[in-house]
Amino acid sequence: MSAQDLLAAETLPAPEDVEAFLRSYPDFLAERPDLLRTMSPPSRFSGDDPVADFQAAMIRGLRLDLDRLSRTSVDILAMSRTNLTRQQRTHSAALRLAEVETPADFHRVLTRDWPRILDVDAVALILEDASADGVHEGPSGIARVPAGTVERLFPLGGRIRLAAERSGNPLFGALAPRIRSDALARLDEPAGWEPGGTAPHAVPVGVLALGSFSAGTFHPEQATDLLDFLTRLLAIVLSRWCAPTP
Repeated sequence: MSAQDLLAAETLPAPEDVEAFLRSYPDFLAERPDLLRTMSPPSRFSGDDPVADFQAAMIRGLRLDLDRLSRTSVDILAMSRTNLTRQQRTHSAALRLAEVETPADFHRVLTRDWPRILDVDAVALILEDASADGVHEGPSGIARVPAGTVERLFPLGGRIRLAAERSGNPLFGALAPRIRSDALARLDEPAGWEPGGTAPHAVPVGVLALGSFSAGTFHPEQATDLLDFLTRLLAIVLSRWCAPTP
């Protein structure tokens, strides 16, 4: 017998003491139903009896189902809290963008406020420029790329790409070597979102990029509606006074 077993034998009450206690307090288990889940029900048949005790098997199965349901409830609650936090962060980022009045304000919100609000390590705005022959960094967090770059980034269509594992991304400029996971959202003409839509100004085709220094921050199974909303709002803001080109 190990030292742990000896210690348990010295500290745990004897079975007859437990029985006496329960007889003295008949409501003890009724007031603590969770204890019943951990107890083994008695079999209705002796160990030598070939008859299977289906009732005991069903009770064990119900206990397993209850444990799985409890774990699922915890997971759902955690997921709900995470989604609520993301929603609150997105709304805060949208409100901060709505306050922008000048290109300087825009640059500050994009590169300084949004990373903190959205809990990411880098935010970059990449705009297509027909005169560019590669990735050209302008003000920190804003870059110009050759025409057709966005189509190459989204060869299968769609508006958003999420990468769980990334070994750097040149779109993030100086921070590129540290990026391990990113989310790319296509920035295009708001008038093209709905049939017959109009916009006061054309918006340069580009990409809003969110980057993380930790792998797995983004992954393809994540919901993208909040990021899509933020990108469309960004396009609307840019369409009102044109994008600040480097």
